Amino acid sequence: METLTRPRVTLLLALLSGSGLCADPLPEPLPPETALQSAQNPNQFELIDVEQRQQALAAELGIERGNQGFRLDLTGRIREVGLSDAAIDEDDGGDNAASLILSKPLYDFGLQDSREGQLRLQLEALEQQKRLLLQRRRLEILEKYFAVLEADNRFLAENEALAIGFIRYDNALQDQELGAVAEVEVLRLQSEYEVIRRKRLLAEQQQRLTRSILAEAMGYPGQLSTRLEIPVIDGTRGISDDIGAMVTQALQYSLEARVALANTRAAHAAIKIADAVEGPSLDLEFEVSTYERETRTRDDWRAGLYIEIPLYRGSSQARVNQASAHYQRTLAEQQGIQSHLRVEVLRLWQRLQHLQLEIRGSNIEQEYRELDLDRSRAEYELEFKTNLGDSMVSYSRSNA
Repeated sequence: METLTRPRVTLLLALLSGSGLCADPLPEPLPPETALQSAQNPNQFELIDVEQRQQALAAELGIERGNQGFRLDLTGRIREVGLSDAAIDEDDGGDNAASLILSKPLYDFGLQDSREGQLRLQLEALEQQKRLLLQRRRLEILEKYFAVLEADNRFLAENEALAIGFIRYDNALQDQELGAVAEVEVLRLQSEYEVIRRKRLLAEQQQRLTRSILAEAMGYPGQLSTRLEIPVIDGTRGISDDIGAMVTQALQYSLEARVALANTRAAHAAIKIADAVEGPSLDLEFEVSTYERETRTRDDWRAGLYIEIPLYRGSSQARVNQASAHYQRTLAEQQGIQSHLRVEVLRLWQRLQHLQLEIRGSNIEQEYRELDLDRSRAEYELEFKTNLGDSMVSYSRSNA
């Protein structure tokens, strides 16, 4: 029997843990609200990445704040020295010592505040990025949801077309046996039937593929929904023609714009840090010591204020230039996002107008197909015509 090594056990555990991202089964039929709620699935890898970066920044902020608190250190040494001829008789050459040092930074002329401010801005940017990610996931899930509905309608139409094609081909075979239909006509209907079979197979495969994509987007890998509820969409809702007002609203409330703004503010704060990192600092220190070897130059305790004023650092201006360059890049990215939003608002507004016309045309076509289907059913019952199958297929495709 093959043994399980440590790497294989680790891989097995990873596969088992990854296979159960969402243990709760999906409801049947699947409502659109439930699908949208899955956007907040905490096991989704992109959300995990953002949350871990938030935790890392929060820990870094805690470290920065801790560096400004009291610090207590214990230092010591074990040392043996060679005695001179003038040493006292009690001196055995042991020069051991221990010191307890309490210190605290008092003032750094704004450096600490700048660092904490930048970290808070970075946390704000990540929070906005998390909200943006959730918003994008909701849109992605909704898109995949409608893709499944479209695949279902297409399969329904192809399935009806397959039934009609088979009936026509089978009737032609029977008529051929009676000598009423030529062989070439039978072959033509058979060729059409094989084309319809391929289309139906593609539609059936598309059903499974779109369901698998939806399950992955929701965080339910392998849980393919059998039925989906059809959401009610108000196609009569009007849209404003004030493009300028919509652009202003988009620039103000867009999460993408807010993320860019937070990143720009954090990059601007980094310039202050680069400028203040070489600034003066003032520290307090208190030390208590004990010595094995007593001399007149040693103190039992010390207390003092220490100020450090850097006079020259060759890299100071380079740090400021580097931070300024990063700020200019983030500012350019922010301006690029604003430009994209202005164009995107206009594009979406035009798309909505086009979709309203499509919905209106689809509703009219569906009404026509319903009337045509009713007429074909009546004529079929009266044996006037035999195009009932074509009407059924056209009606199903009008819903796609």
